[in-house]
Amino acid sequence: MDGDVMSASSPTWRAGTGSERFTPDEPFWLAGYAARNGPAQGTLSDLYVTALALQDAAGNKLVISSADIIAIPVAIADAAAAIVRARHPDVARENFVFAATHTHYAPEIRPDKALFFKIPADFAAKIPRAAQRLIEAIAAAMLCALDDLSPARLYVRHATATFAHNRRPHGDVFEHDVPILDVRNPDNTVRSIVFGYACHNTTIEPQDGRYCADWAGYARDRLQQLHPNSTALFIPGCGADQNPDPRGTPELSLTYGEDLASSVHTALSLDSLEISPNLRLATTRVPFEMQLLTPQWIADALSSSDPPRIVKAKYLQDRLSRGETLETVYPGPMQAVRFGDELLMIFMSGEPVIDWSRNFKQMFASVAPHVWVSGYCNDMYGYIPTLKIQREGGYEGGRANLWSWLPTPWTESVEPTVTAAIQHLVKLVT
Repeated sequence: MDGDVMSASSPTWRAGTGSERFTPDEPFWLAGYAARNGPAQGTLSDLYVTALALQDAAGNKLVISSADIIAIPVAIADAAAAIVRARHPDVARENFVFAATHTHYAPEIRPDKALFFKIPADFAAKIPRAAQRLIEAIAAAMLCALDDLSPARLYVRHATATFAHNRRPHGDVFEHDVPILDVRNPDNTVRSIVFGYACHNTTIEPQDGRYCADWAGYARDRLQQLHPNSTALFIPGCGADQNPDPRGTPELSLTYGEDLASSVHTALSLDSLEISPNLRLATTRVPFEMQLLTPQWIADALSSSDPPRIVKAKYLQDRLSRGETLETVYPGPMQAVRFGDELLMIFMSGEPVIDWSRNFKQMFASVAPHVWVSGYCNDMYGYIPTLKIQREGGYEGGRANLWSWLPTPWTESVEPTVTAAIQHLVKLVT
């Protein structure tokens, strides 16, 4: 990599960063595990929102945030964006990226989970307060980043981490890539590090009961220690079917985080590809079609010995008895961003399995030298399986829907519909 100080007259990026701690000082119910039987008790590591604002040579802006939370529902993303746009109306709504690290040790912020996770009423009543604090933290970090813009250079890099393993019964496919966006100051010091990995943040036992950003947070914190005055952002990959292995202790969480940070840190000193200062963005909403709900399914579920099926059936029965019309389609947001001619980033919402990343990297290999596919961005509504996994069944294939407000699992139209939508977005930014 060229270490020369950039010319003041050459076209360049502008970049700014922000960070906001939002670790609660009171017990909330933790998100991510239905098996929990108590609220948070203490803190292992602080929870943060970190943000990066970028502006290309033509003045186009992109603002990315990463929050130590289970998910960013679209209502929270919209609320945070509205706060930021009140001060920066020049940033279009579609020029925001809201990533959740998917840690399973942060407050629950989704009201529908109170029923499906059996959250006690007094803690369910606190969910809106946790959600509002998250909105404020995201907005604060983003505003700080936008107010911090100054000249920068961008580079794309890759590293590897091997602690993620496919948890599927036939999980013989892995994704161990660690994509990196390296943002440098004019003097070549590191300003920001955006890094990804396709793996659940589920290293610690559910009953541990302490706030923690898990290995992704430990990696972020370590990178910021290694590069003082920098801000690191973790954006999850398509890790719906990958877990850390082995797992079960806080010590493993710290080890994985430090190992990941070490891999990223090493990559920062190797040769890289500089990104030209040109942003192209496109967004769309993909119609996820749901299976037909029948009275027989509800009857069979109510008479089953499967507690989650019974809870879901009662939920649906109650909605129908109130005369409600059940949803049949969910509009899932998808986003593509082209950084110069060097990097294509695809931000998928929901919880996509690793096959999406593998497929899109191969599909768009001729579009850009580097293709980075992320999940858990801009909205959360459930798993996004490929057709292969849908037909295999299991948790990722459809059973996870039992813990969701969405009436039924997706139809088999998901893979062709999502693929066509992403192809269209990539064409728009090419």
